Amino acid sequence: MSSGQRAGLLTSEEIRREAMRAREDEERMLAKLKEEDSGRFAETVHRDETGRKIDPKIKKAEEARKRKEAIEREEQRMEWGKGLVQRSEEKERLRQLEDEKNKPLARYRDDDEYNQDLREKERWNDPAAGFLTSKSGSSRRLARPKYKGPWKPNRYMIAPGYRWDGVDRSNGFEDQYLLQQNSKKARAIEAHAWSTEDM
Repeated sequence: MSSGQRAGLLTSEEIRREAMRAREDEERMLAKLKEEDSGRFAETVHRDETGRKIDPKIKKAEEARKRKEAIEREEQRMEWGKGLVQRSEEKERLRQLEDEKNKPLARYRDDDEYNQDLREKERWNDPAAGFLTSKSGSSRRLARPKYKGPWKPNRYMIAPGYRWDGVDRSNGFEDQYLLQQNSKKARAIEAHAWSTEDM
């Protein structure tokens, strides 16, 4: 045979001897090989998807740089996602923290700035809040615009939006409904008047 083993009918002893001889030949051949040729202590070669050799240290550095860029992009996107109000609130908060850093730890009753801050706070359960006339500009809320002008009443008395042009585009259901309710009330009043007329 090409492997060097005998062919034909063999006994189990002959097969065992042949296998041992083949194993010894293979071990002898491996022992003759130099360590550079066998690759026993060779360094691992790393390759990318295309098969080019790559240096793992450079690859790790590149991955770290990409991660850092992704984090910076995400932070920038989060910063861009903020509005002007959020940015100004953040600046104001940082300014207040900076001011607090320079103040003493103990604050007393005669601290004007502390008292002013307490006065400007709005409390939901303050009964005297309606009597205060001087409101600070920062705590005043913007009033929503309302429609100025006459409008037909509806069953829920909901005012139209401030952009309404005054044209009634309904199909007349509200008018019919309100007429029917009013006539029902009028009939009930009239029936009551007729029933108590003799008294």
